Amino acid sequence: MSAPTTRPDTTPATAPAATPAPAAPPGRVLVTGATGDVGTALVDELTRLGTPFRVLARRPGQVRGFTERGVDAVEGSFEDPAGLREALRGCEQLFLNTPPSPHQFRWNRDAVDAAVAAGVRHVVKVSASDANPRSAIPWARDHALADEHLRRSGLAHTVLRAGAFTKNLLVEAAAVRRGWLPQSSGHGATAWVDVADVAAVAARVLTDPAVRGGTGEDGRTYLLTGDRPLSYPEVAEVLTQVLGHRVRYLHVPAPLFHGVLRASGVPAWQARGLVHQFVDVVRRGHDGGRRCSDDVLDLLGRPARTVADFAREHRAELGAA
Repeated sequence: MSAPTTRPDTTPATAPAATPAPAAPPGRVLVTGATGDVGTALVDELTRLGTPFRVLARRPGQVRGFTERGVDAVEGSFEDPAGLREALRGCEQLFLNTPPSPHQFRWNRDAVDAAVAAGVRHVVKVSASDANPRSAIPWARDHALADEHLRRSGLAHTVLRAGAFTKNLLVEAAAVRRGWLPQSSGHGATAWVDVADVAAVAARVLTDPAVRGGTGEDGRTYLLTGDRPLSYPEVAEVLTQVLGHRVRYLHVPAPLFHGVLRASGVPAWQARGLVHQFVDVVRRGHDGGRRCSDDVLDLLGRPARTVADFAREHRAELGAA
């Protein structure tokens, strides 16, 4: 599922031609989306493991920030396929994580094609648990189409289909502090996953050939979720127990939810997609949004982080009593 937050998405501007990247040592990974939630955690994990990697950053200031931390970084964007190919020079693997956008399928497709042209051997792609080529949710549809393009690319690949990010609960932090958890999903349940677990699984796949996929139909897909689906009313109960103050689920009719999103600056395409996601996937259970798996446990050797774990970590933001 990996639903985006309800904050408006900023489409990257076309980047200038990237500065030529130095030759990379064998085994290096190019990390895209390095300033996002999953990418930030993955950079920390690969650094801890001592894995050679390079990050692709959209802005000069981001490049400087990474460089000052000792991280190899080059400037480029998904809008610049030539720059992507240059950034991939000498890299054996690509971690592909694109932000929600009307251009998301094209960005994924062009990045996969750039990886083929650059001689990359293996791609780890973040996808969505509700990916469906016929979905009314733009990112779910685009992920499904991009996953199929990757499968047909001839590259070895591993697809990480992530559930709903627990971090998205922080979008409602102000309401939670006042004792409410508003949403349009009713009692429909969905599978949740922590972004730190997605990053840890990505690091495992990038560093352990035994858990990677092959080409075509032999590519591997992992479903990354916690151990059970939770509805928003159930999440409200978890928050109540962890935070020490009463949090109640507040049902918001879909038209009102859409209006609130638009009034807060969410683009029309994204607002429509979020309504479909919470009404169709979560409330009505379409497209496997409730499915859970043991893939996080099997790959990491520990249970997946729970919504309660997340709430304990973010007690200050959510308003612990």
